[in-house]
Amino acid sequence: MDDFDFTFEDMPVSYPVGEHSFRELRRKGCLYVDKTFYVARLIAQGKFIFLSRPRRFGKSLLLSTIECFFRGEKELFDGTWIAQRVKVWRKYPVLHFDMTETTGQTAEQMTDYLLDTCSKYEAQYNVNPPLGKNDVGARFNTLIKSIHAATGMQVVILIDEYDKGILETLDESEERKTAMSDVLRAFYSQPKAATESVKFCMVTGIARFGSFTLFSGGNNYYDISMDKAYAAICGITQQELVDNFREGIESLALARKESREETLEALRQKYDSYRFTDSEKLVYNPFSLLFTFSNEKMANYWIKTGISKVFIKYLTQSEFDLIELERLWVTRARMEEGVEENDPIPLLFQMGYLTIKEVDGDYYRLGIPNEEVKEALIELMSVFSSKNHNIIDFEIQSVD
Repeated sequence: MDDFDFTFEDMPVSYPVGEHSFRELRRKGCLYVDKTFYVARLIAQGKFIFLSRPRRFGKSLLLSTIECFFRGEKELFDGTWIAQRVKVWRKYPVLHFDMTETTGQTAEQMTDYLLDTCSKYEAQYNVNPPLGKNDVGARFNTLIKSIHAATGMQVVILIDEYDKGILETLDESEERKTAMSDVLRAFYSQPKAATESVKFCMVTGIARFGSFTLFSGGNNYYDISMDKAYAAICGITQQELVDNFREGIESLALARKESREETLEALRQKYDSYRFTDSEKLVYNPFSLLFTFSNEKMANYWIKTGISKVFIKYLTQSEFDLIELERLWVTRARMEEGVEENDPIPLLFQMGYLTIKEVDGDYYRLGIPNEEVKEALIELMSVFSSKNHNIIDFEIQSVD
């Protein structure tokens, strides 16, 4: 319970701007768009799950929601879809690794973060680290199995932004890239190696790397990134916008001195039309929506949060312009390929700068999702691209 009870007539809705913790969001009474249907579906889907979505799209909040569910924090789920269907709430041990907590610029920094996090959980569950305690793989494997043995409960493992270290070293020397891959490969292989001690494991990130162990051979995870059943697992659909943001839409319309319908259309043009699967269901950028309603002003909020240095690298080497990006046809196989240095298109899609506009069998027409991304690309390509002509005079072809 909060210590304070402040209420203001001009603040009827509390928007969770920048809040990634489901626990804090619910305790503060912030607006929450119920995504617990997808949590239930994920748990029923399988044991090892991978999801790729752009940054600031709700991946961290999703993992936090899953963590609270498996920790049995029933009170946080009052009124949600899942609360009406769970008969018995059980508490499982949860290991949550948020890779954004480290700079991840070197293999040594990544090793230190992983070992420090393992130490925290070892202390929590009274686990003695194995000999050779600087071996992240052995340390993680022992942690998982020891917690299972001590508690009698299988372990839930959540890894957020798994590709942090890989993206940070993608444009580094082969030696540094190999060193980072070796550390992460040793760590990420452990959940499957200890599968009998694992209840559920979910890994999220921006990019998928076809050559990386997580996605190869017997260590393969079930990748739901382009599964149409999960088209709206992250992001806000049109129906969710209308159902959950009524006050925000009305306040924004008043601030912009326009009708509700005009405001909805402006929001659609600015932030909508992300499509990640064969499903025709589109989603808005949730980060920009929340800032828009909180500030009662539309702006390019998402792009202002930062630009990956790897993305800048691809822009400086690009041989395409914005018109070409609006009429790209690619195969599904290419869409599902891991990121490679000689093909920037999968990364542009996974990072949210391109989206699916049209599907014809196994072929996909890609394009720029909305005005926010278009304006960001115009600015970035005019500064960084080696081929920056034809970047102004065209219109976004929105998919209704």
